[in-house]
Amino acid sequence: MSRNKPRRIRPWQIFGVILAMAIGGLVLYGLWPVITGESAKDEREVPEEPEAARSPVQVQVLERAEFPLRAEATGSLAPWRRADISAETGGRIVERPIEEGQWVTAGQVLVRLDDREQRIRLAEAEATLLQARADHAVGLSGSGEFSEADTTALSEARWQYREAQAALEAGNLLPSELAAARRRFEAFDLLAGNQREAVLAVTTNLTQGEQQVEQARLQLERTQVVAPFSGRIADLMDRSTGRYLEEGQNVGAGTKLLTLLDDRRMKVAVDVLEADLVHISQGATANVVVPSFSDEVLQGRVHAVNPRVEEGSGVGRVTVALANPGGQLVSGMYADVALEMQRLQDRMVVPKDAVIVRQGRDVVFLVKNNRSYWMYVDVGERSGDFVEIIRGDPPSIVEPGDTIVVIGNYALAHDVPVEVTDVLELGLQ
Repeated sequence: MSRNKPRRIRPWQIFGVILAMAIGGLVLYGLWPVITGESAKDEREVPEEPEAARSPVQVQVLERAEFPLRAEATGSLAPWRRADISAETGGRIVERPIEEGQWVTAGQVLVRLDDREQRIRLAEAEATLLQARADHAVGLSGSGEFSEADTTALSEARWQYREAQAALEAGNLLPSELAAARRRFEAFDLLAGNQREAVLAVTTNLTQGEQQVEQARLQLERTQVVAPFSGRIADLMDRSTGRYLEEGQNVGAGTKLLTLLDDRRMKVAVDVLEADLVHISQGATANVVVPSFSDEVLQGRVHAVNPRVEEGSGVGRVTVALANPGGQLVSGMYADVALEMQRLQDRMVVPKDAVIVRQGRDVVFLVKNNRSYWMYVDVGERSGDFVEIIRGDPPSIVEPGDTIVVIGNYALAHDVPVEVTDVLELGLQ
């Protein structure tokens, strides 16, 4: 009796079963909305198109304003007054009551030298003067009455002297002849007794004694170095030795001891081209920026205009005065200066950064309903950081009251959404 062998399942049979199940699943998926009554819609939502990004911009409202035209120049700050203080006599420093940067007032003692020798000389001169005064008093008491001299010769000499002066002015007399007439008149004047006391003072050495005392007092005064005006101390150094000035140090006559600066006001001298110089006048405004101090525009005034232009270079010098109430501006600082030449009235003015070039023409961007629109414009006068927009031909369509993009316009396109982050002031000065 034979046994039935078990049937062997073939791989293709397994594959066929899987394929049939897959086909059945797809048919069921397709018919399911019909079976259940639901619409066969794709539940996947179509994403909405994102809103275009808004470009951030800073703007300014266009307005008519007074437009100052300025000439630009550069220079260095200097104190309003400066004096190099030197020793008028030599000696040893016994007192130096000041330091660099200290404020001193006019007449204040800055350096005191040893004055013992000068005091001795003054005492000697005063003693000599006292003796001369005694001799002079004796001479006056024993002189008696002076006889009256004949005044006829004196009158004649005075007339001749006056005539000689007139002749010299007319060109009819030599200076030596006038000197002879003057000496003749002075001799007769002495003989007439008109200068008796003065003559006696000289003959008794009273005059010489008084002069010696004055000289001795002057030498004593020179041992004290005083401030000629109020200001701040700088460069407190003996330039001959390069040493910081200290007590006990010996200095010679003429040695520079320090520099005194009156920097309550500052000045800056700048060179200006002759074409601009003729439009600048004393008292005109000047905008000054000191980069090492801040970007703030400081207000100055034209103090002086040199009436001479250097030959060859074609430049002239203008001096600007600038207040320094806090003393923060320091001598030697670099400064940018804009000098007013004239003021144009009722002009449409924008910062120069608001005007860019597109397709070879000047363009500004207007903002309307939070979108940007470029507009061709014609530019008039330029001065510093500002430009004038003019009507042009054809006429410009920008008007006062329009909103102009000042910052953020370089990469901006026409008719795109923008976001105004700040509204700027014009800032003309």
